Amino acid sequence: MSTTKVSTTLTEELVVEAKTRVGERGFSRYLDAALARQLQFDRLGDLERELEREFGPIPTAASRHVDEMEWPS
Repeated sequence: MSTTKVSTTLTEELVVEAKTRVGERGFSRYLDAALARQLQFDRLGDLERELEREFGPIPTAASRHVDEMEWPS
């Protein structure tokens, strides 16, 4: 997989906290993983909207049932 160098502006406090957790050398990898998670979340949102257009909204009872489920830890 290839990489590319980018310039971005980030909140200083978040940068300090992240670098404290992962170190200077792990910072790019940390940001890359965060970006991958956000893109996956965005794609899931796209899929949800597409499915709602095709099949209608998720029934309230089904949504409530899922919200009440105990998820594995």
